[in-house]
Amino acid sequence: MLLLYYISREDIMKKTFFQKSLFLSFLSAVLLLSGCSNKGEKHNQAGMEAYQKKDYATAINSYSSAITLDNTKADYYINLAMAYVETGEYENALTQISFALELEPKNQAAYRSKGIIYIALNDYENAILAFEQALQLADGFVGTMEYDILDYRAVAESKSSNYEKAIKTYSILLEIGYKPAEHYYLRGCSYLMNQDLEKAQADFSHAIENQKSSYSMYLNIYTALSQYGAEEEGKFYLQEALKLNLGKKEDNFSKGKIYYFLGDYTNAITFLLQAQNNPEADFYLGKIYMATGDTTQAFLTFQQYLNANPNNGDIYNQLGMMRLQAGAYQEALTYFQSGLGCGDLSARKSLAYNEAVTYEYLLDFETAREKFKEYIASYPDDTQAVREYEFLKTR
Repeated sequence: MLLLYYISREDIMKKTFFQKSLFLSFLSAVLLLSGCSNKGEKHNQAGMEAYQKKDYATAINSYSSAITLDNTKADYYINLAMAYVETGEYENALTQISFALELEPKNQAAYRSKGIIYIALNDYENAILAFEQALQLADGFVGTMEYDILDYRAVAESKSSNYEKAIKTYSILLEIGYKPAEHYYLRGCSYLMNQDLEKAQADFSHAIENQKSSYSMYLNIYTALSQYGAEEEGKFYLQEALKLNLGKKEDNFSKGKIYYFLGDYTNAITFLLQAQNNPEADFYLGKIYMATGDTTQAFLTFQQYLNANPNNGDIYNQLGMMRLQAGAYQEALTYFQSGLGCGDLSARKSLAYNEAVTYEYLLDFETAREKFKEYIASYPDDTQAVREYEFLKTR
């Protein structure tokens, strides 16, 4: 039995276009395909259950046990590969995909997973190649799997700055009618990066038309426009979102978040305090306390959020930055390293960079050089990190 793993395209595009702390935030929305009873299946099932609970160490152990008992199932290797992705062990993940393809050279899901792994490795050329190989195995049949692979191909095209190709791929998906709200939004992001604000805004309007009752769509569009440098245009969508009334539970948190982005901290706090059932409210309350200079309350609020969300890399990064600014370098390092080890890939880029910087503050230049060298290997386009590494060579 195979568990198909999905990256949230929304998260990918945020990271692709707006340089949010990368990572790849992998989600386990599940599609269970055919399986059969055999001696390894019990462990495979246990691995899938652990994966869905984000217990990736247990998932890896379970999938490995399944393979030990039955090394003839390509699905087991694919599942193990994607669990390795969650822990950032990309080379191990590729090795498992190679084993899967040795067993089944025409396994479409294996090529799909291979493409996802290459996206995580920032190797978009090989990602696109893998997705093309997966599509070729469809033999002219076009279904949900093929739509999904096209979707990922568009992501890889965008991340490789080939926005024209990404726009064409998203246009194909829109002609099919596959997830129109999402793909109008993502095509709009591609138009933005291709310096076509007018077409981007047209697509964003279509996205809203197809998903009117969604705070998240309005917020995503605001983020896209803000990062592009069109924050005033983005605020229009925030104001429109404030007109929604989807139920008190959702309204309180979403409107608090919107008021935060609008800079109206008084209203933001009012709504967020009424949304204490949503742990994300603490995150934004902490950011407001930071913005208003109440660092003590901010730290306490972020720590409270961390206690409820121990696998959130962003909050470790936020707490680490606060301790770094306070001159508590060793404490900052502990937060950054804890974030890197928590299993959340979404903040890995910022955490890895800040870890290297903290070693520099600690005057451990040798370790700082090594950390920057590792960082640049993963993020070679970060010119600031390259300059810092060259400087550290002189220390």
